[in-house]
Amino acid sequence: MRHQPKPASLLFRLTAVAAGVFVVTILALIAIVIGNSHTHGAVWLNRNAGSLFAVEVFAILGLGFAAMAQDRKQTLREQNEADPSPPTPPSEVS
Repeated sequence: MRHQPKPASLLFRLTAVAAGVFVVTILALIAIVIGNSHTHGAVWLNRNAGSLFAVEVFAILGLGFAAMAQDRKQTLREQNEADPSPPTPPSEVS
């Protein structure tokens, strides 16, 4: 029988949201190049694009690594619960 996949953790979902915001920021900058670049939002985005990208990239990396660490800890915990006795090493023969 197949195991049901477990739902994605909150950290993975937040990583996906941060990546989505990153993509929207890039699309907004492309729209500014094509459209009117003298609006208040366009001027602000042009002035702060570098900082905004840095914050978004660090958010994606931080959330991604935290999500992977949490998933690894949960996987190890589930493995230990399934097989609580550690394997015994073979006896040394001299």
